[in-house]
Amino acid sequence: GNLKMKRVKRPELRLHGQKVRLKKKPVILAVSVLVLIVLLVSVSVHAASKKHTQKVSAGVAEETAAAVEETTVAEEKLSEEETTTAEEETTLPEVQTTTAAAPQTDGEGEYPGCKKVYLTFDDGPSPNTTRILDILDQYGVKATFFTICSPGEENEESLKRIVSSGNTLAIHSVSHEYSQVYASIDSFKEDVLDMQQWLYEQTGVTTWFYRFPGGSSNKVANCDISDCINFLNEQGFVYFDWNVSSGDASAKCVDKDTIVQNVLSEIGSREEYVVLMHDAGAKTTTVEALPEIIEYLQANDYMILPITANTKPVQHRHS
Repeated sequence: GNLKMKRVKRPELRLHGQKVRLKKKPVILAVSVLVLIVLLVSVSVHAASKKHTQKVSAGVAEETAAAVEETTVAEEKLSEEETTTAEEETTLPEVQTTTAAAPQTDGEGEYPGCKKVYLTFDDGPSPNTTRILDILDQYGVKATFFTICSPGEENEESLKRIVSSGNTLAIHSVSHEYSQVYASIDSFKEDVLDMQQWLYEQTGVTTWFYRFPGGSSNKVANCDISDCINFLNEQGFVYFDWNVSSGDASAKCVDKDTIVQNVLSEIGSREEYVVLMHDAGAKTTTVEALPEIIEYLQANDYMILPITANTKPVQHRHS
């Protein structure tokens, strides 16, 4: 009836025919060491990963900051360029305005001490204008043309040639009809500005020189010439009359020799002469007289000049 406990033998391992007894404690120790190694490797890997993450984060932060700085600089530069462009666009109209400003005359004349003659032609352009320009080119001199509105290809080409060849383009009126030009001060103003605009459209030149139809001393105007003069002065125009007349304004055709005599008899020792002639279509004898007039003036040491902003105005009356 007594029970005996049967002892279980540990498994044996034979190695090269020899019995090898497995011991429990070394196995536990080996397992523990293995676990410890795994833990240490895990901690090391985690630390390295964390360090790498911090480094990458820092790099990203630096790149982001650099990108923000570049964007800010670019925006500031763009803003600066836009501001500069806006300022340039703002000042542009002022430049355009100043280029169209009227000439200022000092009233003292040019080339002091020299005898000067200003040949001026009214009522063109016409076919005679081309002939006169040819003569001026032949003698190497310049003149001034007080023009009226005469549309037509040949006339418009003459206007362009007046400018391109160094002569002076000036205003006489749109129509030269006294009843229209001088109907009122408003009609006078309109006539002057319309003619200035028309000449600009034909030549690209804004002229500020003016001659009254009939002169500033005419007795045919319905409006007050003083008011007209005040308007011209206020706008910046300079008007010219004359102190030598060729006499070719007569309704009948004046012969060439009379025109030459009329001009040369009035030119003496004064410093400045403004000669009134005409280049309308009927004034063929004026064209014929011109070479003889020019030859006399050149032979007697007169300077033949176009009117400019430096020319002392010859005026019959003032406001």
